Amino acid sequence: MASFLLSHVDKASLPLVALIALFVPFIGYVVYQRHFHPLAKYPGPFWASITDLWQVSEFLSLQQPYNLTDLHEKYNSPFVRYGPDKISITTEDAIPLLFQKGGRHYPKTEFYDAYGAKTPNVFGMRDVGMHSIRRRHMSHSFSLSYVKDMEQYLDINIRILRHRFEELAKTGEAFNLKTLLHHYVIDVLGELAFSQSFGVQELASVDAAAAAARVPPVAEHSLLAATTGAWPAMTRTLKKWLPLVPHKGLHDLFEGRNKCAALAAECVQRRIGELEGVKEGSAGQRKDILTNLILATHPDTGERLSQADLEAEAFGFIIAGTHTTSATTSLLMYHLLHYPDTLQKVVAELDEKLPPLDADVGEKAGPGADTGRAAYSVTEADAALPYLKLCIRENFRLTPVFTMPLARRVMAAEGVVVGGEHFPQGTSLAVCNHAFHHNPSIWGPDHNVFDPARWENDAATSGRARYLMHFGLGSRQCIGKTVAQTNIVKLCSTLIREFDFQLADANERAAVERGEFYGKVPHMVSVGISDLSQPLLVTVKKR
Repeated sequence: MASFLLSHVDKASLPLVALIALFVPFIGYVVYQRHFHPLAKYPGPFWASITDLWQVSEFLSLQQPYNLTDLHEKYNSPFVRYGPDKISITTEDAIPLLFQKGGRHYPKTEFYDAYGAKTPNVFGMRDVGMHSIRRRHMSHSFSLSYVKDMEQYLDINIRILRHRFEELAKTGEAFNLKTLLHHYVIDVLGELAFSQSFGVQELASVDAAAAAARVPPVAEHSLLAATTGAWPAMTRTLKKWLPLVPHKGLHDLFEGRNKCAALAAECVQRRIGELEGVKEGSAGQRKDILTNLILATHPDTGERLSQADLEAEAFGFIIAGTHTTSATTSLLMYHLLHYPDTLQKVVAELDEKLPPLDADVGEKAGPGADTGRAAYSVTEADAALPYLKLCIRENFRLTPVFTMPLARRVMAAEGVVVGGEHFPQGTSLAVCNHAFHHNPSIWGPDHNVFDPARWENDAATSGRARYLMHFGLGSRQCIGKTVAQTNIVKLCSTLIREFDFQLADANERAAVERGEFYGKVPHMVSVGISDLSQPLLVTVKKR
């Protein structure tokens, strides 16, 4: 038949015939996707319904979660189609169904395959059984009791940070608070995970450029993972061939990922070497997170994790542990500085509930010894500061940091009903926490306002705390949640009690006094993990 038709077509017309042969199926595909696909009735951008490349472009814009939030507002709908088979949902009932009770019925989608190498870590692992076993291996290392056992190492690094603030208080110079908090968190991660500080804080005080070079390039890996994961049909191909494309931006992303992986491998190899010949449980042996994993055994086989598994998890520690906590703390300080009445309430609570820490950390009582306590303990800060904890919760609601859509695949043959809508088997359903946390039908018309009191003045809102998605929820929520939250409470209680922070820009301070920042969410960027888009420039005085 084909040869018959070709014999009756002028050769000059062959390009046109070829174009039609390609164009007609494409038009058919577009018509199906827009009008006959089971998800066609849900609003969303045209290109999102046609190709996953639209979502790739959203991640590359560094505005993906905020644009998605705007789309829910634009369409006035809790359902937005953001990919050919993808629906973003902001209804309350989606949270317990997909994340707290879902389990095997709603597994992670292929999006997560982009976040690991050949060996997946606990974050990217999609096999539910494997994830459960790995999480049991790691659970104690992220418990509150573990944090308390390791608290002395947090104190060491808070002491270094306080000393730096005291130096800056004497000079009165403006500085980027984000940077100092980030350096602190990196060094704490090194202590808790690998029994060795990365030494970024102390290096930064003498050589800022060298310290910056020592900071793990987490954002580069995260952006690379988000963009390649957003096009799941091509993820493996992209991971294989993109490194060969002669483009500096791409090379920087892969180089960032490789540096993080090399750092993880170095930490694992060093720690394994330190443990050789050391009897388990011997006096003086630190049980950091990695060591606990090295010594962990499979509950059925008794086997220990391979070095590849250990390096994959160490990579995950670096990615998850060095950016999210520092960005969250920076955002909390941003909100308090832009809502001065709230900050004053925090200061008043601290003054009333906690005694002053002793002498300045910079004073020497002997060779190499500082006097006074470096920080409040996790126990005393957590028990004494209910209002500060409400501020931290409101910060998690208003500006969550872990903002990638948490996508889950519908596996049941009968599909699922969410928010009164039926979604067929195979649909990818996701909740982007930024979009969910800004759904006005749930949080009210003042959802853009930083208002910690909403959690104590409204019983319905208070009950919704269990639905906040800043660490994910359910069996797949961030395993480091307790470590991060206790670190934030401990750090902020100490810094706000000891120092008076002010915005460095006089015009910005005046705008705050006029109320111009009330109800305005700060401008942020996201690589799947969010952060303030600009430096947080402040000055500091000793209280």
